[in-house]
Amino acid sequence: MGTRIRIMDLELDLLTQETLQEEVASYLSNEYLNIVHMISLDYIDAYDENKLVKQVLGQADLILPGEKAILSAHHVEVLETGGMVVDYHSLQELIRSLALEEKTYYLVLRNKKEARAMYRYMTEYFPKDNVAGVYVADSGVSDETLINDINTKLPDIIILSMDSTEQEEWLENNKSKLNAKLCFVAGSILPLIMRDNIHVPKWLGKIHLAGAFRWVSKIPYSHSLRKRIFNRKMDDYITKKKSRR
Repeated sequence: MGTRIRIMDLELDLLTQETLQEEVASYLSNEYLNIVHMISLDYIDAYDENKLVKQVLGQADLILPGEKAILSAHHVEVLETGGMVVDYHSLQELIRSLALEEKTYYLVLRNKKEARAMYRYMTEYFPKDNVAGVYVADSGVSDETLINDINTKLPDIIILSMDSTEQEEWLENNKSKLNAKLCFVAGSILPLIMRDNIHVPKWLGKIHLAGAFRWVSKIPYSHSLRKRIFNRKMDDYITKKKSRR
């Protein structure tokens, strides 16, 4: 089962893992594009400040929590124990349950660094041949060329990651032209995925510093720190709301 919860002024879908599996399975059987957003803490300010972001989210099929920190006011540990989708790690379970490794993917990403990291991450879970194409936003390729390439390769799933609000503008302008079944909008959670799956240079492993490198790299995205940032944002939100009365 699923319900909607409000995080400040943003409404999210709170689903069980089983319900998410059912929803995604139905999207992949459709003949039109379905859009699923995964939201991190960093996305909340963009939503609050931009009308286009609100418009695009209002048209989405699902808006899911991409990290636990934004569920801090909703007993996230209890939700997780109850089998609810609380962050992007649920997608890995989705891959296994729906055999998504058999689907084809097109990656639309913000830069070459992100493309390299995401390609490494994807090919850990999928055959390399299933990544149908990779586009980098700073490559200078036109939208028309990108759309033509996507539609020629006919991916089942598009993973979209651009800076806000660039990704919302791109999606609004191009979603009706895309020949795919599902688009995961992941711009705000890609930094989390990259930090959790950091690539350690081989030379650091040789001098036994791989563990330290991973630990230092994850500090800006640690759950405890992100939770404190969320609580400050929530306090500011409550204060502003009271001042408007």
